[in-house]
Amino acid sequence: MDKLRFLVESLVDYQKDRIRSGNRLLSLPEELKNEAFFRELEAKEQGLEVMLSKEIGKEVKKEEIYVKYLKKIKGIGPIMSGYLLAWLAKPREFKIQGITKKVKDDVYKQKKKNETISLEIPEYGEVVEENLKDRWIRVKYFPVMTVATNPSKLHKYCGIIPDSRLKRGEATHFNPRLKTLMFKILTQLMKAKGQYYATYLRKKREYDERCPEPEKGTKKLKVHLTAKNMTMRIFLTNYWKVFRKLNNLPITDPYPGLMGHDIEPPFIETPEGVEYLDWVDKK
Repeated sequence: MDKLRFLVESLVDYQKDRIRSGNRLLSLPEELKNEAFFRELEAKEQGLEVMLSKEIGKEVKKEEIYVKYLKKIKGIGPIMSGYLLAWLAKPREFKIQGITKKVKDDVYKQKKKNETISLEIPEYGEVVEENLKDRWIRVKYFPVMTVATNPSKLHKYCGIIPDSRLKRGEATHFNPRLKTLMFKILTQLMKAKGQYYATYLRKKREYDERCPEPEKGTKKLKVHLTAKNMTMRIFLTNYWKVFRKLNNLPITDPYPGLMGHDIEPPFIETPEGVEYLDWVDKK
């Protein structure tokens, strides 16, 4: 596993554990809550998060796209950059157990519970190691940003297209963890009051003029959610374009651009103001 991805995954785990532990501490009687042992336990749990956060900050500074782009977007700090890099711009490697037979290249038989299924490695992955004797293979999935050959595929994966919600009994077309990350990033962009906040306000005004009254919920909520997704699609598209330019990968315009609509090019925010990255769209 890539180091940055390991750090980010560990931070998520420790945050969950710290929250669960904090809830247990709240359930203690008042005379126990202030005991030195429990205060020390809470401090150590918080200390682990601080350690991981500092190490993530060190790692992202090694990444070209952070230095040239992400760190210069208001609201996107080292930790959010770490998530964006670890989950979208890094390969993922893992072991699959229960392999009983290799049928052909990239197709295996796998025993799961009481049945044997056909397991096909997708085109965005490859088998890097196999041990049929011990019944496992190690698979590597390529970075999402390289697999997503157009912005729309990235938008879909991150759950910021219409109807991106979990439905009982149905497979999802998006990654729930990335959808949650998009919400967290939007919150940070709104708090920073930078260029993406201005984009959100503009999209909100524009959509409010043409939004019909919804059958369920309020128009105000629908306008907010739609403007939010529009803003995040612009943010992700710009991130995708900068990443692919820096990695010498082909770039296509998002769907609105192909339809002849104006699109917002990637930019950075400096003390002097917004600076558009003209070099990204140069052929």
